[in-house]
Amino acid sequence: MPTQIEKLEGHTSHLLDAFIRLRERYALLEPMLFDQQVPKLRGAGRQARGFLTLRHSLFLSCAQDIAKLSFDSDERTPSIKNLMAALDDSSLTSSLRERFAVWHLPSVEEETDPEIVAVLRRMKLREQDERRTQFDEILAAGRTTWNELATSGHMSGFLTIRDKITAHTEVQHVADKYQPVDIGNLGIKWADLRRAIDAMQNLVEALGLLIRNAGFAWDMLDEQLSRAGKDFWLPADAAT
Repeated sequence: MPTQIEKLEGHTSHLLDAFIRLRERYALLEPMLFDQQVPKLRGAGRQARGFLTLRHSLFLSCAQDIAKLSFDSDERTPSIKNLMAALDDSSLTSSLRERFAVWHLPSVEEETDPEIVAVLRRMKLREQDERRTQFDEILAAGRTTWNELATSGHMSGFLTIRDKITAHTEVQHVADKYQPVDIGNLGIKWADLRRAIDAMQNLVEALGLLIRNAGFAWDMLDEQLSRAGKDFWLPADAAT
């Protein structure tokens, strides 16, 4: 059986993979929302209906994943909510902090001069204290970001989309008629997608550092996805 930390490491890794897939879908959607040339080139005439269908489908898919990756509470599910809750365990957090702080380097063991050994050990202890402080700062910032994200109005709207439109189709009795939930009444703006994804990325990055002691090349991913989204919507005869 995997240990608790091994389970959390696995969930954190899978959360990262799922979040990257969300970013990939949003990279195709974002030009449809904010690049004025894309609707002009692709959203008019005979392509108009397909453009609107694709935009609607991508929006619902992104909204569902934002809600799922943030709030799913099943213990088998990698979600930000579950991983942040696990970090409320002080004993677990202490173990993770030590793993984050204590790096086993060969320099002290290989050195024979006792004075150099003493200096290296003092440097090592100072660096470990600095990394413990860094761990606590990342954790505190992550908790603040999570509290802000979890209580934001647009996240409530994304949850409603997941629970009543995409995962289940709910109809409501309004004015003597049954009709589906109206997305327009949820108070979600196009920009809320990017706002939620940016906050989630900060949390996914923090969880990777705290639980796996591993970073990620976000700048490279941003560049790749931005290029992929723009290239997809280029006219067919555009130069490569």
